[in-house]
Amino acid sequence: MTENALQQPAVKQPVVWCIGGIDSSGGAGITRDAITLADLNVHACVITTQATVQSNSIMLSKESMTASALNQQWQVLSESTPASAIKIGAIANDEQALLLCARIRSMDKPRPFVLWDPVIRTSSGGKLSELSEPVVEELLNTVDLVTPNTQELSWLTRLSIKSEDSLLTAAHQLITKGAHAIYIKGGHANWQAHVCDTFISPTQTIQFSQPRKETSKLRGTGCMLASAIAAFVVNDYCIEDALTLANAYVSQVRHASCANTAYTLTSQTSSPAFGHCIGFPNNPLCFPSVKFYQREHAPSQPSLLSAKQVSHVQSQAIERPFPALTQTDLGLYPVVDSVDWIARLLPTGVNIIQLRVKHGTQEEIRQQIKEAIALTKNTHCQLFINDYWELAIALGAYGVHLGQEDIDTANLEAIRQAGLRLGISTHGFAEIQRVRALHPSYIALGHIFPTNTKDMPSKPQGVERLRKYVALCEGIPTVAIGGINLARIADVAKTGVNSIAVVSAITQADEPLNAFCKLSKEAGFA
Repeated sequence: MTENALQQPAVKQPVVWCIGGIDSSGGAGITRDAITLADLNVHACVITTQATVQSNSIMLSKESMTASALNQQWQVLSESTPASAIKIGAIANDEQALLLCARIRSMDKPRPFVLWDPVIRTSSGGKLSELSEPVVEELLNTVDLVTPNTQELSWLTRLSIKSEDSLLTAAHQLITKGAHAIYIKGGHANWQAHVCDTFISPTQTIQFSQPRKETSKLRGTGCMLASAIAAFVVNDYCIEDALTLANAYVSQVRHASCANTAYTLTSQTSSPAFGHCIGFPNNPLCFPSVKFYQREHAPSQPSLLSAKQVSHVQSQAIERPFPALTQTDLGLYPVVDSVDWIARLLPTGVNIIQLRVKHGTQEEIRQQIKEAIALTKNTHCQLFINDYWELAIALGAYGVHLGQEDIDTANLEAIRQAGLRLGISTHGFAEIQRVRALHPSYIALGHIFPTNTKDMPSKPQGVERLRKYVALCEGIPTVAIGGINLARIADVAKTGVNSIAVVSAITQADEPLNAFCKLSKEAGFA
């Protein structure tokens, strides 16, 4: 190591406290938590609730920590290594649980994100938790997210979970009892054609679907998933993206474990496979299909997702793709609010342009769209109409661009049957996975930098996340959008994105045509 290297300050990692039991075999518990977090570049601190004597096939005994010993561990970490998130696993008894609830509630605001993986038994059948119903409710009201499998959900609710309806009824019972959010793992739900994990909060329901495959008996996947969720949350991913990435992480670990003979079971052993470290998930095939369900009721009256809806998600076939773009060498993608702008920009040789009309009567908007279509008809410019898909179909437009909120209301099949191309906006991994299943003509990725063009529901994504988004969209053209100007466009282009959308960098420029040429050159498009 060089002297310069020694002088470099260490990169500060986010910290996650892992509270749970020690698995002496190393396959699960806080050992697996620490391995997962280290794999995702997060520092793990551990608070031990119990020490177990077990192998991969049997648990011989356990020794629970006293509440006093648990409290001392908490106090030491509070003073030395504050948490950005807290992941709780096996809690031995009511005394431990009540102490943790009191400690969590006494933390300074804003407190860390807290999730509870309600581990009841080891995979070998050893019992780890003995909690009374009132204490379970106390935990549900304290933590931000609980992540049971179907067996654990049954234990939490005292309900039999044997179908999609019973699963959803149990989940909503927990919401009624005060749970802030639930992520139900579907690996044990054998009635599902696919493995469907379901996230339910008072305001939304999201499903994450993976093909059901025969895999090695990988241990500790519940610990792995919960720890990965915590890791992505502390790295400033929204909850939808954290869940998507954690799901993909576990799937990719399974894939790596099965592909590596060192981790594959043989006929001579009953030992389960151990997880293989993979770092940030990067295999598009391991990412789940994501389905958002709209919630129309108030948080105090959560709507119940029907088994019919779930069945649709599980059984839906791969849809026919929307028509491909005529040209994929897109270059700059101006987004303008009038047909006048289109007329001004056409002489630049622009390959793609979007008409985003914000104001006007229905007839005025119709006229704008009609004129824009006529203006670009005999050119190589691919014109997309923002939002007004019915008018786009009626007037014979080339393509339509929709936002996330439009997907649920627009008739996508009508757009497809009319032969129109479709572009869709996304704002993170979950939305990309939602959109990939629709096979659009292109996917817009944003917003990359802060923008004043419109109110955004998400944070700026940045260039590094854009790079990951582009890789995930394999085979589908991509467009970067949001706050991109002359100073930033070269870095954006280096991500491999197919096109770069610009709005104010052209429309607010003193010399718009000159600005278009400079931007194209700086991005390497000219």
